Amino acid sequence: MTIKTLASFAALLLTASCSSPDHAANENEETASPEFHTGDLAIFELCGRVRNVTKTTYHKVTLIDGDSLSIDTNAVNRVETKIYFDSLGHYVKRRNERIERDSEGRIIKWSDGRPNIKGLHGGFLRDTLRYNHVSENLVESSGMGQFATTIYDDNHRIIGQYTNPLSNQNRGDIGSCFNIYRAEDNHGNWTERLTVWVTQGESEIPHVSYTVDTREIIYY
Repeated sequence: MTIKTLASFAALLLTASCSSPDHAANENEETASPEFHTGDLAIFELCGRVRNVTKTTYHKVTLIDGDSLSIDTNAVNRVETKIYFDSLGHYVKRRNERIERDSEGRIIKWSDGRPNIKGLHGGFLRDTLRYNHVSENLVESSGMGQFATTIYDDNHRIIGQYTNPLSNQNRGDIGSCFNIYRAEDNHGNWTERLTVWVTQGESEIPHVSYTVDTREIIYY
């Protein structure tokens, strides 16, 4: 299936559940050494003794001739984030982050407590996400005006995601995304991913766009 075909398929499924092709595991790696897993690693699509991950998202990606991609690598069109894990596979929160966990140790609430710019607004940022772990393959999240359903495959990779405004007052777009994994490392963690986004506002036709994520993963 070409990228262009997948984008068309995604548009048809904008108001339906996500689906995905099967992901083939590397049998030699699985047989040789089963990877280390934790709930925190899984929600970030990781396995193994991960120390930190630097993810770069390229937001200006153009599809050429159905399958080729043109990626604008200028700083203004990319965002880089870095996250850390301790040796037990737990997410290491930043100084201003707040995290709540359930009885099984899974993250169920994340909030950002950084101070606002004084000249703009007093107090602290209150960006908050709440997570409902429906099953091993399905996580619901809500916050910042959006409700999202995220579907994982059995290898803890995100197949796709469906988002919807929490209320009509938010006036956000309905959206869905589907992922194509293009590269992985020796631990089976993906290192490059293409995401096909389909969004639709009120009284608008679906809009298709693309992003590319790359990950540099450092292990203990």
